[in-house]
Amino acid sequence: MRYWLAALSILAPLAIHAKPHFTLTVLHTNDIHARVESSTVARKPYGGYAKMATLIKRYRANDPNPLVLNAGDTFQGTLYYNVYKGLADVHLMNMSGYQAMALGNHEFDDGPQGLAPFAQNARFPLLSANLDFSREPLLRDLIKPSVILTVGGQRIGIIGLMTPDLVEISSPGPTISMKPLDAALRAEITKLTNQRVNKIVVVSHMGFAAETALAKRHPDVDIVVGGHSHTLLCNAQIEGFPAPAGTYPTMVGNTVVVQAWEWGKILGRIKVEFNAAGVVTGYRDNAVIVVDEKVPEDHAVAAAVDAFRKPIEQLQSQPVGMTEKGISRDPMSGETPMGNVIADAQLSYVAKQGAIMAFMNAGGIRAPIEPGPITFGEIIAVQPFGNTLVVMDVTGAAIKAMLEVSAGKEMAVQVSNGVKYRIGKNSPSGERITQLTFNGTPIEMEKTYRVVVNNFMSRGGDGFTSLAEAKGYRLDTGFLDSDALIEYVKKNNPIEMGLQGRIITE
Repeated sequence: MRYWLAALSILAPLAIHAKPHFTLTVLHTNDIHARVESSTVARKPYGGYAKMATLIKRYRANDPNPLVLNAGDTFQGTLYYNVYKGLADVHLMNMSGYQAMALGNHEFDDGPQGLAPFAQNARFPLLSANLDFSREPLLRDLIKPSVILTVGGQRIGIIGLMTPDLVEISSPGPTISMKPLDAALRAEITKLTNQRVNKIVVVSHMGFAAETALAKRHPDVDIVVGGHSHTLLCNAQIEGFPAPAGTYPTMVGNTVVVQAWEWGKILGRIKVEFNAAGVVTGYRDNAVIVVDEKVPEDHAVAAAVDAFRKPIEQLQSQPVGMTEKGISRDPMSGETPMGNVIADAQLSYVAKQGAIMAFMNAGGIRAPIEPGPITFGEIIAVQPFGNTLVVMDVTGAAIKAMLEVSAGKEMAVQVSNGVKYRIGKNSPSGERITQLTFNGTPIEMEKTYRVVVNNFMSRGGDGFTSLAEAKGYRLDTGFLDSDALIEYVKKNNPIEMGLQGRIITE
C-alpha cells in the first residue's frame, strides 16, 4: 500500500499538496572534522560549535517536531582531535542537543579503542547498520544499526550507513567487518516497518553520489541525510562559497536527499511533510543556514570551548614559517601545490634512507595554507592523521598500478619533484596513465625503485594494493608526516609553491 501511495504522490508536484498530517524538521551537519572553533573561508569565519548550538537551540524551540542529526566524520582535522580524540566534540554535541549520529570512516582512524571513549560519552545513539561489531567487545554494546525516536508523538526510524570502503580508508581493525550494504539496509527497514514505523530516515556517511543511488534502489526511504563527500547543496550561489553541487534538497523520486557541506560552515534545515500513511508529500523552509559572524555564540558552549582551548593554544599559535601567497590545495589538472610541498617534504626528510621518489594520497591533504605566518596548528590541519613515513622498494609496475587507481579521482596521487605523469581521462580504466617518467626518463615496469609513502598508503589504503603486496625492503621510519612538513617549511622559509607540470590530465 505504501508503494502505491508513494507513486501517486510523485505524480503531483511536491509544492502543491493537501495539509500535511505531520511535519518533521530535520536539522543536520556532517564532516565537522574537529572544527570546534570557526574556520576561515575567503578570510571570513564560519562554523564553530558555539554558533551552531545557538542555531540548533533556536530551531528546536521554534520549528515543528525537530530532529537533530550528524552524518559522521566528527574526528580528525585540528589540534582539538590530536589532543582530545573526540572527547571535546562529544561534550559539545551533548550540550547542543544532537539526537543521533552515523559513524564516519574517520571515527575509526585510531581503531576501536579510539572510538570507544567517544561512544561511551555520547548521550545520543551512534548508528551503523552495515558494520558488524559482534566480535568487538569495546563497541558491540555501544553502536546500533538503527533506532526509533519519538518526535512530536510520531515514531521515526533512523538507520545509519557507512561507506563500504571503510577498511581501505581507515583502521577499523580485524574485529569489525562490513555487511552487504543493501541487504543490511533492507533488514533494518523491514524491522522498523514490522514495528509500525512508517517514516524512515537514513543518516549516511557514504557520499552524495552513493546516497542518491541508494535512494533510487530503496524508494521506501523517506529522507537521506548524508555526508562523506563534503557536498554543498543549496539553491543559490553563496558569496565566498564554491558553486553548489546540486539543489537543497535533491529529490530522488519521492525521497528527500540532503547534505550540509563541511566543518559546520552551514547548518542543514528542512521541514518535510508527510501524510497519514507516512508518505512524503512536500517540503518547505529548505534554505541552508550559513553559520557566519552574524550568528551569536551560545554562552554555555562558548565557555566550554574556552576551557578546551587553553591546553592547546600554545601549540596552535607557534609559528614555523611564512608564505606570502599561500599554498593552495585545489586540484588543477590533477596536481595541487599543497601536494607538491608535502611530497617534496617527505622525500627530503628521509633522504638518508635512500628514497628517490615520494608519493602522497590526495585524501590525506586536508587543508590549504593561507597567506601569512604558518603555524603549527595549520600544519596539523593540513596533515591531521599522525601518519608515519615508510621507505620501501617497489617496481615501476607497482607505481603505475597505484597511479591507475587514483587516475579517475578529482585529485590524483601527488608526486615529488622529478616525477611526472600524464592521465588520459577518457582512456579505459587501467590504461589511463599514458606517460610516467623520473628525471625525464621513462620509469621501467620491471625495475625496482626506493620510494617514500605514508603508512596508510603502504598498507594498501585507498585501494593501493600494489604497495601492500610489494616485496623486499620496507622500513616504517616512525617519522611523522607533519614533522616532515614542519621541517621543510622551516628550511624553505618563506615558502611558496605553484603548479610545476608534475601531473597533466588530458
